[in-house]
Amino acid sequence: MSESLSSVTKTVTETVDTESTEDNLIVDRWTNNISYRQLVMSSCIGIVQLWWQPYIHDFRKLVPFLFLYNVFSVFFAYPAFYLELALGVVTKKGVLNCWDLAPVARGLGLAMLILCTFTALSLSAVSSWCLALVVHSFHSFLPWLHCASTANPPCAARHRPLPAGSETPPQSFFFNFVLKLKRDGLHGGLGSIVSELSVYYVISWILVYFIACKKIYSYSKLVLFKDSLAFFVLVWSAFGVIRLKGSSRMFYDCDWNVLFESFQIWREALEFAFIQMSVSQGTLIMLGSYCPKQKRMLGNTSVFAFGVSKISCSATALILGGAHGALNWDYDNNSTHIVKGSSASIIIWADFVARAPGSQFWSILTFFTLFVLSVCSTGGLYILNFLLTWPVTKPRIPIAAVVAFVVTYQYGQSTFCEDVFYAVGEYPCVFLRVCWALTPIFLLITFVSGMASSPVPESVAGWSLVMTSLLPLAVLTFLFLVYKFRVRNIVATEK
Repeated sequence: MSESLSSVTKTVTETVDTESTEDNLIVDRWTNNISYRQLVMSSCIGIVQLWWQPYIHDFRKLVPFLFLYNVFSVFFAYPAFYLELALGVVTKKGVLNCWDLAPVARGLGLAMLILCTFTALSLSAVSSWCLALVVHSFHSFLPWLHCASTANPPCAARHRPLPAGSETPPQSFFFNFVLKLKRDGLHGGLGSIVSELSVYYVISWILVYFIACKKIYSYSKLVLFKDSLAFFVLVWSAFGVIRLKGSSRMFYDCDWNVLFESFQIWREALEFAFIQMSVSQGTLIMLGSYCPKQKRMLGNTSVFAFGVSKISCSATALILGGAHGALNWDYDNNSTHIVKGSSASIIIWADFVARAPGSQFWSILTFFTLFVLSVCSTGGLYILNFLLTWPVTKPRIPIAAVVAFVVTYQYGQSTFCEDVFYAVGEYPCVFLRVCWALTPIFLLITFVSGMASSPVPESVAGWSLVMTSLLPLAVLTFLFLVYKFRVRNIVATEK
């Protein structure tokens, strides 16, 4: 390539021609900009954003938790989100092969795939719940509007204090007639296999299979449908929850002192920020490899995705918090006995749609939306809670820390930023570069501190799964270092 065509070139290898960056960058792979941006933003609009809210059960901690979550999203989750997209942009490879730029970190790809597998297993269980509630919504009236005489523990009607040991109608219906689950913990076993949920679970995976077999171009049309549906449900729910008495309870009862009672809420807010933006599971690297070669496409797309993630997640948390406050009001501001876990948001969604005029229609629409989101995102209740608490969330922090460390200190941050510039015509801003350099140590300290403060009976199995996700990273890094130094010593000895 002659110098007259370009004065700025980049040598890829010694045998590959240089490439012009002064010419207009070519838009490839996509016929328009909206398709690619929509696909990246869609990774931040899923079942996790509209369902998984760790502190929706606790009025004291919900608002402080949301505050921490948004702060950590700015300083930790967004830089990691941009970095993974940029890795795909620079390498144009998948999650396993992109680590050719730093062979010492080849185990990161396998660790991300294992984490993604645990996530898919968890979300497919949620999709079976949502499909079951869609089917039950076709009754002449919603079956969780009233109490069943056979419910155990007993169910209590509204507009009176909730007796100790009793449950609200939506909670009672979900546990007794959807999960058919005993409520005496692991002492009563993990529960029996529910044939109805098993069928819905299989249906969910069949749909996932057909979606996965489609090309990414047709998948972009599907995500446009699901994203529009999700925001329609959020807008309708936001208007609906405002009119409910007691919906502001979470603001009156919030206690900012909980931020100083324990480091646990800080750690969970950090983990929540990563899972909400799909960081450390390989999805973003794959999406980055499809990025059109156009200036400011990477930066604008990541900012839009960040905004969409914060809107969908924060709006859902406030909607569910308001609905929980209204439920609390119905029982004379007594405890609703809703506990922390994966079932809390589903129960509150069920109670919320039952309050709307035309409740069957809104119930079908809401749970169908959650079902579509769970299928596109992709055990028993105890197993699901266990997976979400351990292997689905905790490995994301060390993986993100190692990615930032490898790119910044092993591959070279300046070299990587130049690669991004030559790939899409933009240079990462100072804020991102500072975050990549400083956050790895904070993330690793947070991860290690969690190992010391975990409850002993649960931690053995939990940390075993977490370490299983991280094992490929440790093993392949060790083998690479042994091979590298062994070969270097042999060469030095021969000389």
